[in-house]
This record gives sequence, structure tokens and C-alpha cells, in this order.
Amino acid sequence: MARTGELNDGDSDQTARLQGEQIAAYERRGPFWGRLTQFAAVVALAAGLVASMLVLDTVQSFYPGVGVFKSTPAQQPAEAIVDECRRVGPVSGDGFGYWWHCAVTVQTRDGREVRTVVRHSTVTPADRGGPVEFREVCHGKGNTDCRYGRPAWRIWALALAVLGILRTGLVLVLLMLIGVYLLRTAVGVPRYYTWVNRRGKRRRFEARRADAARSLDGE
Repeated sequence: MARTGELNDGDSDQTARLQGEQIAAYERRGPFWGRLTQFAAVVALAAGLVASMLVLDTVQSFYPGVGVFKSTPAQQPAEAIVDECRRVGPVSGDGFGYWWHCAVTVQTRDGREVRTVVRHSTVTPADRGGPVEFREVCHGKGNTDCRYGRPAWRIWALALAVLGILRTGLVLVLLMLIGVYLLRTAVGVPRYYTWVNRRGKRRRFEARRADAARSLDGE
């Protein structure tokens, strides 16, 4: 317990030192330039968020499949006829670069004919004139939610699923940092740390009170 207390005291001292350095830097600049510096961090984080999302969208756009790595639901063979196409870019929802969005008519294994639009240059105008080998994956009853794409290795779909988890984590971290720096911009760094330390003290007090209550119950 004593060792734990020493570590906590050391962490508290380091935190207080870092807070003091940031407060001193803010006060040297003054309220206007200090807040402007905090807002510049917000802009940089927002730009980083947008850029990272576009990079991840670009990586995802190189995958032409249906995005399913499990064996169920099964991928069904299909054929597609390419109709009209339009090119998007250099920056779009597909990421960086130029990509084709094409309307296709898909003939499914069970005889249905589906018109849809596929993105990410899954097909291009060069694919017109003949059937293109496709895959169909449907979720829900009555084929209400179906995806279409080219045959692709399942390992790529698994890699994209992992990338999606990392993407969600990155978005949450960056949004949290943007929120912190927006708050620092609004109230100033000294008031921000006053609020943070007050909340921290209240949480520590409540934790000690809960520990004391548990000790009394144990006796």
C-alpha cells in the first residue's frame, strides 16, 4: 500500500508539473493568443481526422469484394452488365484519387435481376460489352439487404473489418481530443485545469469513502 501511495504521489507531482508548464505557456501568450493556440490545435486535429478518414477510405476502395469474411451468409455467384459510369475525385467518399461509380444490372443465381450502383472502381467503362463475374451476399429475410462485388479473397474482407475497428477507435480518440481543446479554447487553460482538478478530487474522495464503507462492511 505504501508503494502504491508513493507511485500515486509521483504521478500527481508529474501531472501538476505538466499542468503548470501548460498554464505558464498560456499566460505568457495572454488570453487572446493563448486561446488562439488552443483553437489551432482543434483545427489541426480536425484536419488530421479528415485526412486519416480519407486515407482509410482510399485503402478500402482497393477492395472490390462484398465485404464478408465469414462463411455465412454464403456468397452466391452472379453476373453483372455495366451500364452508365461516372468518375469521382480527386477527393471523394472513396478517398483520394479518381474512382468509377457504375450502374450495373446484376443477374443473380436464383433468376432475379437487380439494378444497383457499385463504387470504388469495382467495374469501369472498360467492362462494358459483356457479363462480368460478380458475387452476391444477402442479409435478412427475402433478400432485403444485398451487397454486390467481384470475387475476392476473404482475408481482405477480414483485414478491412479489423481496419474498421481501428478506424472507430481513431475517430473516438480524435473527437475526444477535439472536445478537450475546444473546451480549453472556450474557458482558457487555467480554468480548464481548475475544473479538471476539482473533478479529480471529488472522484478520489468518493472512491475513498466507498473503500471505507466496504471496510466497515467487512468488519
